[in-house]
Amino acid sequence: MTDATGPLAGYRATEIAGGVGGAWTGRLLAALGADVARLEPEGGDPLRRRREDPDAPETEGLLHAWLSQGKRSLDAAGLDEAVAASDLLILGEDAPRAPINARPRHATLDLSWFGPRGPRGAWRGADLAVQALTGMIHPCGPEDGPPLPLGDLQAAMIGGVAAATAGLAALYAGRTHRLCEVSILESCLVLSDLQINDAQSLDRPCPRNGVNRFHPTCPVSIHRCKTGWLGVTCITAAQWAGLCEMLERPDLATDPRMATIHTRSEHSDEIEAAIDAVLPGRSAEDWAALGRELKVPCVVVPDAGGLLSHPVFATRGTFARIDGREDATGPASPLRVEAPGGPGTGTPPQGAADPLAPLSGLRIADFSMGWAGPLATRILADLGAEVIKIEAGRYPDWWRGTLWDADSIAAAQYETSRRFSAVNRNKASVSFDLTTEEGKALARALVAASDAVVENHAAGVMPRLGMGWEQLSAGREDLVMLSMSAFGSGNLWSDTRAYGSTLEQGSGLPSFRGAPDGPPTMGHIAYGDPVGGIHGAACLLAALIHRKRTGLGQWMNVSQCECLLPFTAPAVLSRSVTGREPPRPGMRHAAMAPHGIYPAAGEDAWIAIAAPDDAAWRALAKAIGRPDLAEAHPDFAARRRATAEIDAAIAAASAGREAEAMAVALQAAGVVAAPVLKPEQVIEDPHLDACGTYVDVLRAHVAPQRQFALSWTVDGARTRLRGPAPLLGADTQDVLTRVLGRDPGDYDALTASGVISLRPTALRSAAPARTPEPAAGG
Repeated sequence: MTDATGPLAGYRATEIAGGVGGAWTGRLLAALGADVARLEPEGGDPLRRRREDPDAPETEGLLHAWLSQGKRSLDAAGLDEAVAASDLLILGEDAPRAPINARPRHATLDLSWFGPRGPRGAWRGADLAVQALTGMIHPCGPEDGPPLPLGDLQAAMIGGVAAATAGLAALYAGRTHRLCEVSILESCLVLSDLQINDAQSLDRPCPRNGVNRFHPTCPVSIHRCKTGWLGVTCITAAQWAGLCEMLERPDLATDPRMATIHTRSEHSDEIEAAIDAVLPGRSAEDWAALGRELKVPCVVVPDAGGLLSHPVFATRGTFARIDGREDATGPASPLRVEAPGGPGTGTPPQGAADPLAPLSGLRIADFSMGWAGPLATRILADLGAEVIKIEAGRYPDWWRGTLWDADSIAAAQYETSRRFSAVNRNKASVSFDLTTEEGKALARALVAASDAVVENHAAGVMPRLGMGWEQLSAGREDLVMLSMSAFGSGNLWSDTRAYGSTLEQGSGLPSFRGAPDGPPTMGHIAYGDPVGGIHGAACLLAALIHRKRTGLGQWMNVSQCECLLPFTAPAVLSRSVTGREPPRPGMRHAAMAPHGIYPAAGEDAWIAIAAPDDAAWRALAKAIGRPDLAEAHPDFAARRRATAEIDAAIAAASAGREAEAMAVALQAAGVVAAPVLKPEQVIEDPHLDACGTYVDVLRAHVAPQRQFALSWTVDGARTRLRGPAPLLGADTQDVLTRVLGRDPGDYDALTASGVISLRPTALRSAAPARTPEPAAGG
């Protein structure tokens, strides 16, 4: 696909540069074919002067060049004219808010770190502060601390995906101008949904168990091999048995202490030692191949060089040369949306009149389960689409966490999962048993009555059910289908069993996180799932816009792993021009010093602090009572050399201070700072409350639950809650008659035959019990 023939060809956007989030928004839209003109501040974008390796001059401006792909420069004198001719205006999170005497046709995408309202609305932002406030990093890192950040750029880029999604929704609606205010902080809350809901379900804090340990999954870890590193995840009994076969340890397979993930997690040291005793005997590639054969979720954890030479990524065109920096290679956009039939012409027909429900009237047949796919469709449901979830009593969504014993089924235990409730609001549920011909026929009829299909099963599952792209699209040129498998279909890794943790491992991200002398380090129990979900929603919206303009649908073969790869850009760009593998950075940052997480008063309490410029550094040194440090180390290079000394001084000052109070004081002085919240604290944050972020949901079988709204407002308003997550099959009768046109009596007959079942059926009663909430994503 070229920009000239992308699904957004003919649309224009103006980007006011200032920050990675806004730049990534423009980059995504440009990759989809939009004409993006970019205005830099006077003196040029500061990213032009950033070095990904501070000691390598050749890395200067690499990030800027990568983020500017597909864009053209705009002169300040032509700003008003460009905005008036644009469909979208993008205001970067750090861009100056100078008056603009024009507005675009469809939407202004106004990014900010913390939103325009609330007590933190005026705070100075950075990735470190956002990650601290979302609760997602407190559970990560050494058991005794400090917590470990995910890494630079990632929060801002997730905000950029949210802004692009808001823009796509506005283009789909195709009506008058709207102001979409996008909070990067709120955009990142999807990452900690799992940890927050688990803390509520278990009524206890979410623990930090150590490097590459995430309760209750065990193992979910990374291990050194003869060459390379291998990432391993085991959830099911079959996967554990397969891993034990790989290790030639049948004794562990039959050890009752290792029967479930919960019991295994009590013996993490023993299990990891057993893995470490065997894996150095073979290469990571060999072990990964054996894992595929035995259906064990394990994968090579590549470094930057490994990513650039990766056979799967090479086949899929995942990395590309950078225009203007032909010596550099970086990740391509993960939004792989084509434009069958060529670009659309003119403005699409008018969409829904309600700006808070721009997808009203659109129907989606949702075969997805777990976290990633349901998150994608929840975003679309929040935007007004009718999402009909297809599951069955024999195979309910695994995030229901079904226990298959009779007592649990009688007590409706399968309806108690807070995880399931959080990602399935505003949807309907039908129960069609897809192992039966009648169930498949009903599902195909629902697809025929729908605009789009979403599924996130392993590659090959849908075709085997007779519902792959070729089968469903036969005679139907306007069908849009989104497949969200782990590594895409038709490649060496397509058959790899994977969870969200496997996706993170396979993306190489752990290679660029953690202590310089430590192992590749994971930052999340299932990072690939929410990141895949938000990208899936954006992909589907782009394809629906093209369908609206041309009448033509398409199949999107999305690799969830590739959705993580843009986060590797700093390391990959640097490696491509220097030929050197970047070391793991610990807390260090390419452009800020100091930059880290420091102890605060209280049990396991921490504060994130960063100085993005010399003025902030002087203010910080004064605030901790050490102005002498500012005199001794006045610039970034000097501070970077004195990292240990400066960190020790900050830690000595912060250890006795309450994190929130210190953060407020530092922010008032112009320093980036934020308390590191625990997951359970995020649902009681006064700032999020003031922003209207929370959606309080009442659902049968689940205690009152506080969920998160979409991360942007439209003209100051939030999307509405239309209903909680559905009970299993609760909408089957309505869909049969209203959507499929079946006789009302068919419902009883299909229920009697078992095609429809409103609770887990006895057909799987002999299967091993599953944990109440699966420990990894989907």
